[in-house]
Amino acid sequence: MPTKVGTTTAVIGLLHYINWFIRLCCAALVVGAATWLIVQPDPRDELRAADRLFVAGRYHEALGVYLSLAPRLPVAQLRVGMVQTIRGERVPAERALRSSMQRGLVHADYHLALLYLGQALAADGRYALAQHTWQLMEDCRSAAACTYRAHGRLLAGEAAFQQGNDTQAEVWFRAALAEPLPHRWAVVARYRLALLRAAWEADVALDYLTQPIGISGPAQPLLAPLMPMLATTPAQLAAILEAPNEQRWLLLGQLYVAQERFELAEAQFAQVPAESPYGTAAAAYTAYIHWRTGATEQSLARLTDLVVANPEATQPRLLLILVHLSSANEEAARAEIEGLSELGVDEADIEIAWANWYSARREYNLASLAYDRAIAAAPEDRRGEYALLAARFHLATTYELCAVGWPMAEVAARERPDHAEALTLVAAHRYRCGAFADAISAAEAAQVAGPNAEAAYYAGQALAALGSNAEAREALIRAADIAPASVWRERAEDALRYVR
Repeated sequence: MPTKVGTTTAVIGLLHYINWFIRLCCAALVVGAATWLIVQPDPRDELRAADRLFVAGRYHEALGVYLSLAPRLPVAQLRVGMVQTIRGERVPAERALRSSMQRGLVHADYHLALLYLGQALAADGRYALAQHTWQLMEDCRSAAACTYRAHGRLLAGEAAFQQGNDTQAEVWFRAALAEPLPHRWAVVARYRLALLRAAWEADVALDYLTQPIGISGPAQPLLAPLMPMLATTPAQLAAILEAPNEQRWLLLGQLYVAQERFELAEAQFAQVPAESPYGTAAAAYTAYIHWRTGATEQSLARLTDLVVANPEATQPRLLLILVHLSSANEEAARAEIEGLSELGVDEADIEIAWANWYSARREYNLASLAYDRAIAAAPEDRRGEYALLAARFHLATTYELCAVGWPMAEVAARERPDHAEALTLVAAHRYRCGAFADAISAAEAAQVAGPNAEAAYYAGQALAALGSNAEAREALIRAADIAPASVWRERAEDALRYVR
């Protein structure tokens, strides 16, 4: 029979063993838990990976990741709204951005949301609310949040410029430059200030373009898609400003027309004397502005006067034909086209005018024949130009697309082998006419000159038709990313639904 001492010793030993076993199990649990945590996916890691896709312009893929993370992370919902803003989906973008702000964001992300929200509102035509949204960014509570303040000022200036509120636009652009901006954003602000001043003070405008930019702020890759695009380079604008007065007024007016700032353009054209070599062109552009702004009768009267006063000038007569056709005044347009023959206008240009006339009447067979005659009559160095017009017509109307349009596109590409649009038209015709492998070749050649959403779309469709689904998806996604706010993104994403 065991002694009391022996029993006690056994119990103590057992307790030590139990304690050791418990500690061992606890240690194993801790190590196991740590290992489990390490191998678990971190939503923030996924967010950072999606951000890299975003910065690389791969918006379609980034959006898929952001949508999966949005229920867990308010900042991911912010990113959803950012991508939707870029894609032109204004209402969903506003909803996502406001929701992310309500769920709680740190100061910097909150201001990033304000920046994109203002852009979505401005794109939707709600300029006053957009301006108010960007104004909220003036109250930034951290250095990280204040980083976006200058960008907000520039976007506010851009919205004011597009509305024609030039005084307010200049205030915002100056305020944006008062703080460090990334170099490319600073160039945009300087360009816009120069464009505003150019209308009245060419020398001051030129100073804006030639003065060196001071200290640049750090690059903000998440903001790159919001940077406004310029109609010309600063160097091209500077060259216009350095031109002699009459030429400068005409060129600057044309630039304002391209920006759809018609009131500024008309003021420039009004300074060109009627007897100037540029007088007729300036008057014709003024009439064009009247037509664009809905004053059709005023435009017709002005163009008619110009044709009478300048019977040998072709530009007023061509614009008059365009206005007549847009007003469905076909007989008046016909009379003006017949008058072109008496002016010694190139036969090819007259045939193009007839092609437009027949197209307006939906007499596509006669329009196609007119394009044929234009190409036959064209000087050798302009044959590609007329073939391009013909190919566009056949693609748009689908009339004799493969029998006539396709050969026209091939002529245009042969005459202009490095012309991206001609090669894209070739890709479109080849795809529509079942020559899928050849369509891919043309689409790839079109993209050598630079990103081309339309060419990428046709490449994707042709690849899908050949059963190369993985490559097709890649091409269609590329099309969607190149032009996220365009019809080509919509078409590409529709096509992606059927490519697995």
